Amino acid sequence: MKALFRRLHRWCGLTVAGLLCISAITGSLIAFEHELDRLLNPQLFRTGNLQQAMPVDALIARIEAQEPQVRVAQMPLDTPPGEAREVHVAPRPQAGGPAAAAPSFDRLFVDPATARILGRRQWGAWQGDRAHLMPWLNRFHRTLTLPGRLGNRLLGGAAIAWLGLSLAGLYLTLPARQRGRAAALPRGTRQRAYLARWRPAWQMPWKGPRFRFVNDLHRALGLWLLPLALCSALTGIYLNLGNEVFKPVVSLFGHITPHPLARLPQRDGRQADGRLPAGAQLSAAQALEQAQSLLPAEARHYQPWYLAPLPQQGAYRIAFKEPGLREAAWRVRYEQIFIDSRSGSLLARFGYPSGTGADRFLVWMYPLHSGKLWGLPGRVLICLAGLGTAALCIAGVLRWTFKKKS
Repeated sequence: MKALFRRLHRWCGLTVAGLLCISAITGSLIAFEHELDRLLNPQLFRTGNLQQAMPVDALIARIEAQEPQVRVAQMPLDTPPGEAREVHVAPRPQAGGPAAAAPSFDRLFVDPATARILGRRQWGAWQGDRAHLMPWLNRFHRTLTLPGRLGNRLLGGAAIAWLGLSLAGLYLTLPARQRGRAAALPRGTRQRAYLARWRPAWQMPWKGPRFRFVNDLHRALGLWLLPLALCSALTGIYLNLGNEVFKPVVSLFGHITPHPLARLPQRDGRQADGRLPAGAQLSAAQALEQAQSLLPAEARHYQPWYLAPLPQQGAYRIAFKEPGLREAAWRVRYEQIFIDSRSGSLLARFGYPSGTGADRFLVWMYPLHSGKLWGLPGRVLICLAGLGTAALCIAGVLRWTFKKKS
């Protein structure tokens, strides 16, 4: 049995080693994506203006007046004083005709106190400059920048293989069962003897012949990284093959609520330029106030996170987050409120307080994968684990190379 697992471990590992190594290194970098992005592009993120942000309706109107070819698609509401808001924008359809040529950007960096535009960029595009480096790296980590779902399928398959490789590697390090007199010893004595024989597998090599050093390093790294490897592989399956693999399995144990964007009906009556209908429509500020009143009791202390007009659905999407979301340890809860843009009536809730047990389980997946579940220490741990995983992959390939040459 071990011989079979050893062959599977070797050849599956060699097949996905490159993908795992790339994912591990890029994951280590994007664990601190925002900090690195701010360091590379201070002119985009820092305004130096500590004045109070202007009302959200006035800010949206000023932005769209400066950039008439786009509309505000998502407005952050949690920006600290002195920092710019990274506003998501979408092409605005031409009045009475099809959409104009798409602009070369989908993000605007805006001073919320003055509506001054500090910069523009297209998220995930490679343009060879500092402004686009970290978003491109994030996209590369998620999809390898391949078209459609191809990158997700490759990375999801690698995550499934990684899960199996990790469990197989654990099995291969276990000592063989003892027979004869050793098997007749008291149970406690047998367990202590078993652990004593397994202990050397956990020890890092510091010297020795080349092959033995690489072999022992690969084995010890695999054992020490095993909990994080299992966690990253499992959450990687969710993030890449959520609808195809992960959610169907989770749905066997509980109901998963479909996202409102997939079930809200398209509505006629929006303006030709893509704006929400005028007249009796709620302003963004009124929508925010109405959404806050519709929060579940458990989420009444949540803070505004972002606001997104949805012209095609005739709705607003307003998100709220618990204080310290994805910054402090164990802070993963959020709630999204969808309201009619004219009547203010509740269309849907989606998030942690209003979700089922299965929904809440899925909410934990991204914070687990990114390390944000444990705050800053968690991100440091994920960064180091990514570098360790890259070293594990390299050691595995070197082990095979040295053994082939011997």
